[in-house]
Amino acid sequence: MVASPIHDTTAEAGLSLSGVSRLETVEGVVAAILRTATARRAPRDVATTPRGRLELALARHAPALADRLVRRTVAGRIAAGDLDAAPLAAGMVRRHREARR
Repeated sequence: MVASPIHDTTAEAGLSLSGVSRLETVEGVVAAILRTATARRAPRDVATTPRGRLELALARHAPALADRLVRRTVAGRIAAGDLDAAPLAAGMVRRHREARR
């Protein structure tokens, strides 16, 4: 995620990516674009950081594990009340809490 005005509106809606996605630098994004544009063969996946490369590889090669990690992250945010003020997440929060009963 690169900080941009679009993230301000999602944060105002109670759906901030803070604590879920790590901020990427503009320099890292530009470097990734340049690496991709100048590569002899188009890369299959492009990431701006080593962690991003790991996350892409995990999602591609171990999707069930990636799914569990995402579910755990979302469950943690729900338990912490991070999504309580987000009308767009109300259904997900309700279903998660009902499943816990």
